Amino acid sequence: MPIEVGLELYGEKSIILPFFTGHVARGLFLHIVRQVDPKAAAILHELNVSKPYSVTPLRFKSTSRVENGLVLDPAHPCRVGFRFLNDDLANYMLRFFDKQNSVMIFDTVFRIASLNIKSKSYKDLEHEACVAERFRLFFETPTYLPCLGSGYRWMFPDPVRVFSGLMRVWNRFSDGKRFSKEEFLAYKEWLTKNVGVCAYRLGTKLAFMRNKKAVGFLGWCSYEMGDLESEWNRVTVMLAKYAEYSNIGGNKTAGYGVTKTSFSTYTEK
Repeated sequence: MPIEVGLELYGEKSIILPFFTGHVARGLFLHIVRQVDPKAAAILHELNVSKPYSVTPLRFKSTSRVENGLVLDPAHPCRVGFRFLNDDLANYMLRFFDKQNSVMIFDTVFRIASLNIKSKSYKDLEHEACVAERFRLFFETPTYLPCLGSGYRWMFPDPVRVFSGLMRVWNRFSDGKRFSKEEFLAYKEWLTKNVGVCAYRLGTKLAFMRNKKAVGFLGWCSYEMGDLESEWNRVTVMLAKYAEYSNIGGNKTAGYGVTKTSFSTYTEK
């Protein structure tokens, strides 16, 4: 079951946080899991393995900007989200906060002011998907699409790449319906013929994560689906909502590809 856990934190003192904090959120999550189950944390830290979670960068109010980041205002809340594609990881977090009411970020204690949980089962995502003629994806953090066999990254939310990628993630972690190889190929063909970009407003941003850096696109992209009869229309709507838990593209566990969706529902006259 996809689950999102949102934390509202207050730092005990001011602290300098990097301009992009997705990797900080990932480090915080892995630290929490490590306190509950060190072996699980080690598995989640493995490279080049699809992970059943994503994060949002820390959102906070700053008092000033310095060369290496932003100065946190401890009088205002700091918020972070952890999205899980199965139940197990959420349980680690709940077990941790059953005994703890604070976490460490760098050298500063952050007190937990609130913990919110949002969930949607795979079956609910499937059954609640309605036919849509148009919809819009909002890319809230830098996003890029990996290109297999290439050192370059795709810097545009092409519908075939976006939604075939989401179907792969769905197939890997769903505890409900999964799509066969034949269905996957049929869906890619349907996307090519029936889904197009009708408007967009995108820019690119370079984000630094310690000694690493990566460019991604930000903004919004509107899609139009010409086929309102095919079941693939509803599947696309389902995957677009699923992206709000899974994130889109590469480096999802470090806060890349955070996405929100807005729909224009089709109704018969």
